[in-house]
Amino acid sequence: MSEGPSPGEPRRLLIATNHLRQLAGSEVVVLETARHFAARGCAITVFANWAAAPMAELIMAATGAPVVTDPNRVRPFAYDMAYVQHQVLGLFDYRQAADERAATRIVAGRLSRRSYLESGGWLHDRILVDHVLANSALTAEHLARIGHDAPTTVFHNAAPDGFFRPFAAKPATPRRILVVSNHLDPALADAIARLRPGIAVDHVGEGGGRVTLVTPAMIAGADLVVSIGKTVPYALASHVPVYVYDHFGGPGYLDADNVDAAARYNFSGRCCGRRLSGAEIAAEIVGSYAKGVAFAREPRQAWLDRFRQPPYLDRLLDPPLVDNAEKRRRLIKTAFIAQERMLAWHVRKNHVEREMLTLEVATLQQRLRAMAPGGLVD
Repeated sequence: MSEGPSPGEPRRLLIATNHLRQLAGSEVVVLETARHFAARGCAITVFANWAAAPMAELIMAATGAPVVTDPNRVRPFAYDMAYVQHQVLGLFDYRQAADERAATRIVAGRLSRRSYLESGGWLHDRILVDHVLANSALTAEHLARIGHDAPTTVFHNAAPDGFFRPFAAKPATPRRILVVSNHLDPALADAIARLRPGIAVDHVGEGGGRVTLVTPAMIAGADLVVSIGKTVPYALASHVPVYVYDHFGGPGYLDADNVDAAARYNFSGRCCGRRLSGAEIAAEIVGSYAKGVAFAREPRQAWLDRFRQPPYLDRLLDPPLVDNAEKRRRLIKTAFIAQERMLAWHVRKNHVEREMLTLEVATLQQRLRAMAPGGLVD
């Protein structure tokens, strides 16, 4: 059994999640985690039940290795540390092996209190996980209610250091708006149409003008960001006005009165039950822009630091709470572990089959388009 990395040997990190395909929330968390530790010289293995372009290619570029999709090849105790999302711990091999570490620091990312895959509470979590990173206060409260007693930190869907920059002067009305959404609300889509062509609106995401990663330069180059979820801390860190609205509604421009409630709900827009028409959204975006600018200028660095990602990720470097021999002993003696492993494999099978069907349908649609006159079909 290995005590840990030898002098000069890089730390070994396992990152495990359910799916890596879209440029979306949980996938981007994995990518940012991989990039963070790759920059620190770690040797990184990424596992996903399903992996495909474009995200799988970005992960390979960050780590230098393809995404592993066979759970039988994953032994968490062979790593110095592991970051795990979704309910995948039950898939892996915990049998003793010559190259395993004496102790593995396992941190779980919990990104929702509603999604079955992300909400936590499985026996494997309780036995193996040393620390939990919850995306919001509500997620942390949910974990406490279901009896998950591992140390938990709210990481506020935080942003990499590259997004942090000082406030830059803004125009009287927005000239360049960046909309980031994979699930555009119809009213918001109507608002975008109303704002164009007088304002340049760049919609990034599924159904938008392009699908691409959101970069610090894109945020900094916008007069206004319209989005929910993970993109909002990017805008806050960049001191760019942000309008929170999408398919759950939302508070609109963030200000001192609504930001805490919005953050509590992970900037999802669920905080207030507020829905507007397209005309009302467009009018508010233009008419209340000064409010958004004032708040973007205002936050002090001490407040903004809660949205800085590296300190949360570096919790993976802390010592494990329990050594691997004890974790293995608890797995062996805990009732229903075998049933939970069966459930993890059932979830994997269903998700992979659904993704394969989706891919087959998309491939068939592409072939039909290519066969039709002019390369198009209705």
